[in-house]
Amino acid sequence: MKNCPHCSQILIFIEIGGRERLACENRHCDFVHWDNPKPVTATLIPLDGGLVLVERKFEPFVGDWCLPGGFIEAHESPEESARREVFEETGLEVEIKQLVGASAPGRGINVIILFYLATPVGGLLAPGDDASDARAFRQEALPPNICFDLHRKMVREFFGNPNMSLAAS
Repeated sequence: MKNCPHCSQILIFIEIGGRERLACENRHCDFVHWDNPKPVTATLIPLDGGLVLVERKFEPFVGDWCLPGGFIEAHESPEESARREVFEETGLEVEIKQLVGASAPGRGINVIILFYLATPVGGLLAPGDDASDARAFRQEALPPNICFDLHRKMVREFFGNPNMSLAAS
């Protein structure tokens, strides 16, 4: 972002609240670019003794596997987003059981990921709009190419914590 969306003046770095922030150089304009993280959901779904993963159809990481998830849309609760994303990517209807984690991935990726645990309550497991494949994997058969560090961490936690699969029941 180089120019103010309100008055078209140049944006410069100004200290605000103890941090350098992009703000309009025009002292009569109060625009500040608050670079807030975008909220994302990802959902752990136990199924057939395994965990549902989707194969990515689009960049980044085409062909790699991840938990079903995506950005929370305007006027949508995190739980609604998790249910919608799961349905869009896997064809499964789910009941959200609990929030099992919230984290920021770092490395310049400005999102906050809310990880949910859910139980399937309907639908059929099949790849959806932005997935090439959708399957339930047992721990011993997990694909080696699970993208996103935090997804790998949550998959490990899921299989390492028997209470997580019990909580989904």
